[in-house]
Amino acid sequence: MNRFVKKLLTVLVTAILTVGLAFSSFAETLNVAYEAAATENYYLSSNVETNGEILSEYLALVYSGFTVMDDSYLQNKDGVKLLATEIITTAAEGKPVNSEKTEQLVSEQKEDGPFGNLEETCLAMIALKTAKTMFSSEKAVNAVLSYQNEEGLFAVSDDVKQNIEMTALVITVLSPYVGAVNVQDAIEKAVNGLHSLQNEDGTFADGSSVTLSKVISALSDIGENPNSEVWKKLAELLVTYKNEDGSYKEYITDTESSPEATAEALCTMHALASGASPLQKLMADGKLSSYDIKDILPFAILYGVILLSSIVFWIYALRKKQNTRTLEDAKKAFDLC
Repeated sequence: MNRFVKKLLTVLVTAILTVGLAFSSFAETLNVAYEAAATENYYLSSNVETNGEILSEYLALVYSGFTVMDDSYLQNKDGVKLLATEIITTAAEGKPVNSEKTEQLVSEQKEDGPFGNLEETCLAMIALKTAKTMFSSEKAVNAVLSYQNEEGLFAVSDDVKQNIEMTALVITVLSPYVGAVNVQDAIEKAVNGLHSLQNEDGTFADGSSVTLSKVISALSDIGENPNSEVWKKLAELLVTYKNEDGSYKEYITDTESSPEATAEALCTMHALASGASPLQKLMADGKLSSYDIKDILPFAILYGVILLSSIVFWIYALRKKQNTRTLEDAKKAFDLC
């Protein structure tokens, strides 16, 4: 075997090993991308009907390629909730947001910061951040923080499940403001509060997959790894609720799928794949973009540098070895003379 073939084989082996390491690092991301695709296929291959009430269902349909929605989603909503959800869903579809709607929503903010109750304030903040519209964000943040109780949850009732889900929403809403000390402290307190309420099997409250999905998405928004041992591998736990057709049930003992559970699971898989929930993506980008190359670009660049460095190293090492042998051969030839 000549030196060129040996060199080529060495480079190829190095490349294969390096790429193998890269793909092993992406194993979890590729897995959740597969899970998201399975649920999207469920939407595409089934005549899925939604009640038009839940934001995650709307976002799940957009993720699945349904880009033309009617106004049924906005039924039974009024005031701040109507304005906010209309802005969010319009942006999610990639349509231009009506400036009159955003101005009207801004006018709904009270002097001390809130837009109404905690849910309304959160939705308004998401909508206005998505539309890149100025509002009194500091006052709104302080209004949201005022709901946090001693346990770290953002409580709106005596229902623990509802408070856990609201806390997850608040974490996502506050994530763009994490640079502020009071926000960072509040998020850390909220995360500790959620962790203290986790059941032995890793679920929350009554074991609903909807609650589980919302917590996973919130943790993803602040850089936590929901699939770590610390969190009892929440992503793997969520998949246990999946049916064979790609839909999800709300409780592990259920025999039928749940529209809300399926939608929340799909949104969560996208959050795990890209490191940002749909709502955080909307606040950051002003649109709902699916998992794409931008999500892994930093890692791709890193592995590209490693791959290139390893190739250069082996070429240099083999060339140096080749030159050394040539000099030794020349000396031997000279001595023979």
